[in-house]
Amino acid sequence: MAFHLLLARVYDDKDVQEWIIRRNKFDWVIVRPVILTDGPKTNAYRALVDPRDWTCGFISRADVADFLVKQIDDDAFLHKTPVLTSSLHTCRGEPTKPPRRRAA
Repeated sequence: MAFHLLLARVYDDKDVQEWIIRRNKFDWVIVRPVILTDGPKTNAYRALVDPRDWTCGFISRADVADFLVKQIDDDAFLHKTPVLTSSLHTCRGEPTKPPRRRAA
């Protein structure tokens, strides 16, 4: 209840802004980063379009900027609203360990 009281206006404004963008004739991508950090650019991030794949997590501002710049010449997310999240962190912000390779 308190969440709605505090942020209802913010989300209403966001919905109106997105509606305006979606109905215009221009090319657009609405990027929704998860919790932003001041970390370095890692290039280890995912852009998730399907809400079933969305996860919480963290992403550096540098990685968000990298993604935004790449959208200038890439139509993969044109007229979509991807959620950006780091592929290096879980919801708890703990590093995700890559699978171990077996010795040959």
